[in-house]
Amino acid sequence: MARIPPGLIINPAPGVRYKVPAVKKLTKELILKDKVKFQKNRLGAATCLTEMSLMMACWKENDFKDSACAKEITAFHKCTKEATKERRGVKEADLKGVVQEGRLTSRNINKLLQRFPHPVKPH
Repeated sequence: MARIPPGLIINPAPGVRYKVPAVKKLTKELILKDKVKFQKNRLGAATCLTEMSLMMACWKENDFKDSACAKEITAFHKCTKEATKERRGVKEADLKGVVQEGRLTSRNINKLLQRFPHPVKPH
């Protein structure tokens, strides 16, 4: 009879073989670290796209003259100012530790882990 290599099981059907996954032994206990890696917040949706596209369409129609597209340009600048103001508010709230959108930032997680560290077992 042929010798079966370890980790292989032969199915009763002739010629059908499949591997059995190996079970790894844990060398250390599963313990959380007291810090997480710093990650930048993911960018949200792009802002002011409609205002920008309207402004560019107006420029194209009027041979790129600013005087003819003053209304669209002011609308675009107003939108960018509001978006910048909103981003600053989000950044300030993050520095204060306020949770927004139901997600914790890495900075907030690290503050919580410092307040409630994992107990160290004596060896």
